[in-house]
Amino acid sequence: MVRIFIPGDSAAVAVGADDVADALSTALALRGVTADIIRTGSRGLFWLEPMIEIETSAGRIAYGPITPGDVESLLDAGFLNAAPHPLRLGKPEEIPFLKRQTRLTFARCGIVAPLSIADYRAHGGYVGLEKALEMTPQAIVDAVTQSGLRGRGGA
Repeated sequence: MVRIFIPGDSAAVAVGADDVADALSTALALRGVTADIIRTGSRGLFWLEPMIEIETSAGRIAYGPITPGDVESLLDAGFLNAAPHPLRLGKPEEIPFLKRQTRLTFARCGIVAPLSIADYRAHGGYVGLEKALEMTPQAIVDAVTQSGLRGRGGA
């Protein structure tokens, strides 16, 4: 099944992501196309929001910024096959702003459906917790001490 990712966080919604999701859902239904529209967090490129992504065998391909009025031209151009279009951005990880980043805290933002535990697990979620549950309390303290981790202030 075709998988389309559209951010659903408040910033993306403020610039029309819900309207784009609705327009895309309606247009797909009128064309008799079944697709899984997955609402994610934004990747943080707000000048390109709403930025939508189509999953392909070669990875996701991004398009943006998208308005509801762009949906028909995207579909006509072959968006579902990641075809060229003036709003095609390519692979998100190749967009210069994202390419030069190393994301830690927000590594999964824009990638996983934030309310899906299965999706979170599929992208490495809970690995640290599972490892910690296998350790003794002293081994956890030792690991944190050896890591050099420091507080972020405020406490």
